[in-house]
Amino acid sequence: MLKSLPTPQILPVKDAWKPLPLTHWNTETAAHLLRRIGYSATPTNVQQALNGPISKTLAKAFGAVKPNAKSPELRKFETEFFDRSTEANRIKDREERRIAQRNIRRESDHLFRQYAVEWYRFAREEANSPQEKFVTFLHDVFVIEQRKIREPFMLFNYEQTLREGIQLNYPDLCKRVSREPAMVRYLDLNQSSARKPNENFARELFELFILGEGNYTEDDIKEAARAFTGYRIKKRTEFAYYNKIHDPSPKTVFGKTGPWTGDDIIDLAFEKPTARTYFIQELLKFYLTDGDLPHDDYIRALGDLWAARNFNLKYLIQTVFQSRLFHHPAYRGNLVKSPIHFYLGLCQDLQIDVTPFSGRTLHAMRTMGQNFYNPPNVRGWLYGQNWINSTTISGRRQLVDYLFTPVNEKKLNGNDKKALKAARENKYANFQVTPDRLGQLMKLDPEGIADHLTTYFITAPSRDTYRPAIIKLIEENKDRKPYWNLRNTVIGLLQSPAYNLC
Repeated sequence: MLKSLPTPQILPVKDAWKPLPLTHWNTETAAHLLRRIGYSATPTNVQQALNGPISKTLAKAFGAVKPNAKSPELRKFETEFFDRSTEANRIKDREERRIAQRNIRRESDHLFRQYAVEWYRFAREEANSPQEKFVTFLHDVFVIEQRKIREPFMLFNYEQTLREGIQLNYPDLCKRVSREPAMVRYLDLNQSSARKPNENFARELFELFILGEGNYTEDDIKEAARAFTGYRIKKRTEFAYYNKIHDPSPKTVFGKTGPWTGDDIIDLAFEKPTARTYFIQELLKFYLTDGDLPHDDYIRALGDLWAARNFNLKYLIQTVFQSRLFHHPAYRGNLVKSPIHFYLGLCQDLQIDVTPFSGRTLHAMRTMGQNFYNPPNVRGWLYGQNWINSTTISGRRQLVDYLFTPVNEKKLNGNDKKALKAARENKYANFQVTPDRLGQLMKLDPEGIADHLTTYFITAPSRDTYRPAIIKLIEENKDRKPYWNLRNTVIGLLQSPAYNLC
């Protein structure tokens, strides 16, 4: 049964962002927190969370930055890229030049696919999941696309900036992002000069990063664009600022005139009232609900608290995720998992590794609607029910089937055999559910199996519906082989609407 959404009359605004009372910190609220800030809520992690206050769980989840290691191959490619590209472009023979350029592109594409699998593997580690999920959220705000950026090292470095940005104030993160080579290229700052300012970055800065649509004028954009002139990419890998192509003359933005720089424009934007609430709304759309947002009074109150802490992101994280509003029963079990959440949640719930075959993994993610580092447009992914259609649901079902099907190594291509060998050498080879994994569960009676599966895999609002259905399914097929009966029951639950919700 769906709970009514909180209102200021029922949950006073002054109490909404206070920490959840210790008396309410229990198995259900802990599981809710873990599924929302990460990808799963395994019994072990739920119990660990309950061993201390909720603030301790959040401090552990969002503590010091956990860097993702850049592979030696990608590091080498980055170091040599400028010289290799320059040399290739200088080849006089057209066919030789084309071949040299194609070889660089092929290597770049290969390293991108490798980087994608390595990121999924890094994010699948439970200690990294909250951090990486927040990085995914930030990427949905500060959108860039691999289709335009191309070079995987630029994407990797951009991701690291977002990761480190969790420790910053939001205005400082906006400034760092404005100087990231990937963003400079994506929104054409590298084509902007005093003589011909490009407005793309200034527009998205106001509309998608800080203020939201309708909270600025076209003149504000035109003037702000002049402030961001002079940004360039040096040797196709590093940010550089060239004062000679920057426009130093006075600009009038939001009614204030001065010789503003790009950083000044960001500071001016954060003086606007909507800068207090826009990012919070985006955060709540990602983590709390794909339906109606909480009452405006709640959001304004949180915005005032956040602004008073200089827009510190760690303060916002701690305040939102341990708040009474965030844990309100109306927001449990009704948020559609993104494809990333769905896949990595499966890996964690089933205690398996990320599949090492980049082609299969990336194809599965594309089919489910979340092509790695390639959102549909500059507005990023559309979350919630937008993930669900006949094609994406079929993709999710196929993924579950694949995780329960042994790999036929004889049919693997050369690249997949190489990836499998490397995964085994690095002890990342447990990526299918084998019969022995279900051995302990087979010892339980139908009621015990149903209790375990519904507690482990789905949220409380769905359990009363699914528990009797599971018991009936197991009992009706009890004459079949026990393993296949249980296997098909688990697969059915993981393919159900309930497992797609968190």
